[in-house]
Amino acid sequence: MSMLLGARVLDNHGEPGEDMSDSRIKAGVLFATTGKGGADLSPFAAEHFPFMNPSFAEMSTPTLVVAGDHDHSQLSTRGPDWFTDPYFLSPGSKSLLTLFGAEHSLGGISGYSVAETTDESPERVALIQRLTLAYLRNALDLDDSSWPASRAALEESAIPLGRIESK
Repeated sequence: MSMLLGARVLDNHGEPGEDMSDSRIKAGVLFATTGKGGADLSPFAAEHFPFMNPSFAEMSTPTLVVAGDHDHSQLSTRGPDWFTDPYFLSPGSKSLLTLFGAEHSLGGISGYSVAETTDESPERVALIQRLTLAYLRNALDLDDSSWPASRAALEESAIPLGRIESK
């Protein structure tokens, strides 16, 4: 999905590959998307997935990046912050939803008709559902009140399940 939003894959020389962005896409949501490659890849990932080397420098489409603060990937030498690279390394309007206690399945989003997860949390999944809908409705100019209201509700929660930052 990140490639449709403007991310590019870097070749062995650090040159960006083909631009696969689609101008019809006005906003996106990225769930637990891999970060940059190169030295950030584990030896296993570097050997088996050398193509896993994205550049977010041209990903300017408005995007909500969703990451778990307990998401430790075997593909990276870094910790959970690896999954925030699409937010921090891209230009333009972006928001980052960091979910507290969430691993890679973000509480239960593991695939269509798939039930297993290591960090089951129906509350977290419901939060993701509400926030992504509110974000997209706002980003697509369908409703300018639900995203600010949803952000405020998360911030004002007695026991928040995450935090949102925007640039």
